[in-house]
Amino acid sequence: MYYLTASLEDYLEVIHILHQNAKNVGVTDIAKVLGISKPSVTRAIKSLKNNSLVIQEKYGKIVLTPEGDKIAKSVYSRHKVLRKFLTEVLKISEDTAEIDACKIEHIISKETLEGIEKFLKNYRIEG
Repeated sequence: MYYLTASLEDYLEVIHILHQNAKNVGVTDIAKVLGISKPSVTRAIKSLKNNSLVIQEKYGKIVLTPEGDKIAKSVYSRHKVLRKFLTEVLKISEDTAEIDACKIEHIISKETLEGIEKFLKNYRIEG
């Protein structure tokens, strides 16, 4: 069993998103998206490898393991639901909603997220 920090969850989410757009994902790609140094990414990838959540050949592309992919998809799904709620229901700006969704996705309870999802299914945008 392992404990993932919000930061490590963000790495998994970014790797997942990058894999949707490109076959090969490397340290440089992740560093660019997150706006951080390559050595910071390398340390995080080492931690994710130690938890069997990613595979990386020496200086090679980074691939999510099935468990890493499962976690990444879950984080990304929470992010999308929260961003939609913030922008469409609360009318928060896209930029602020993106930042806040990224923060909230790591701490929201399953019950609250399910409540938001249920609300969004029944919500009608007026205007």
